[in-house]
Amino acid sequence: MLIAVLCVLCVASWAGWAAAESSARALLDQTRQLSQTTRKWSDRTQHLNLTIVDRHGGERHRELTIRFRKYPEDRSRTIVFFESPPEVKGVGFLQWADPHATDEQWLYLPELKRVRKISSGAKRESFVGTDFSYDDLAIISQITDWSDADAHTVLLRDEAVNGQPCHVIEFTPTGKELTYGKLLVWLRADDLTIVKYELYGKDGQLEKILGLGDIRLVGAIPTAFHWEMQNVQGGSRTVVDFTEVRYDSGLDDGTFTQRTLEHGP
Repeated sequence: MLIAVLCVLCVASWAGWAAAESSARALLDQTRQLSQTTRKWSDRTQHLNLTIVDRHGGERHRELTIRFRKYPEDRSRTIVFFESPPEVKGVGFLQWADPHATDEQWLYLPELKRVRKISSGAKRESFVGTDFSYDDLAIISQITDWSDADAHTVLLRDEAVNGQPCHVIEFTPTGKELTYGKLLVWLRADDLTIVKYELYGKDGQLEKILGLGDIRLVGAIPTAFHWEMQNVQGGSRTVVDFTEVRYDSGLDDGTFTQRTLEHGP
């Protein structure tokens, strides 16, 4: 009798887990479908102000421009240029991202007058003194394009963020080599827009929390104009406020090259 009960409990547990996996994939498929239809876009340009707040409350300010273009098979390219203050003006970053393979990243430092490729071992490092790592930049740009081969996904629960109902999905990377052991993502229930990330180390400890707010429609595309990345372990945070976001301005391949990174847009 006891064995029979245990078998029933095991089957019920497995069925619940399988349903959670199926539900997570269904939500991600819906998100992907929206990005390919009513919310489809090819390129994006963002101007933003960035504030780095250290654990003692000291602040550093940056202004930069990000250009992003989508490519076939879920690939994308991003180029970033710092515009102020003078000590970081001209610093550039280039990323060729592939959610199903290895990402390539390069950094340009004007004082060295050369482009440096970011090695896989350096992707955990801070991106130009912010609380974002190079890995974080890749994850944010591609997580909704990960397939079952890239990450195992489970719908953990539903809970509210700032009073808005959300679905919480857990990602456990399997195909991509990342510095994190798992990631949690909060998708708003009404429009499937991401409003929060939690990033956990391979030891299971919470390392960072990224909140996305001030979400506005740019055309038909819900766009977060305010980001805040908290470094839970270090006590610092980086606040990002977008001053302008434009979609489909016609960025071409030449925008996303090492030559452009070195010589400017």
